[in-house]
Amino acid sequence: MLGADLEAAAPHGPFHLILDSVGGTALAAALTMLAPGGTCVTFGVSESPTSTIASRDFFGTGGVTLYGLYLFHELRRVEPAAGGLALLAGLVARRVLQPHIAVEAPWTEIGPIARQLLDRAFAGKAVMHLG
Repeated sequence: MLGADLEAAAPHGPFHLILDSVGGTALAAALTMLAPGGTCVTFGVSESPTSTIASRDFFGTGGVTLYGLYLFHELRRVEPAAGGLALLAGLVARRVLQPHIAVEAPWTEIGPIARQLLDRAFAGKAVMHLG
């Protein structure tokens, strides 16, 4: 386990990609460990929602990027899920795409089927019937 200063990781750098979900001092430390042209993707703030960075060290590395990843923003950047689902449904309806349905069961069996799915007890899709 790394501490917030990421000291144990430093000898293994510099890094081309760093994923940070901690924020605070860990984010500040991570930014000093980027290779030229490297990217740090931050997506969480479990330590602290604020961070003080060594700006000169950050931009002095050259071409480095800090990217804030927020899932809901990422999902809005691409087409809505409805468009993709409509495309897939159309392909299935035209029999261009044939999904492998491994399990069909009534909705009342959702618990055991979900457990089997998580345990990877079957390959393919599970279809749950509502009526």
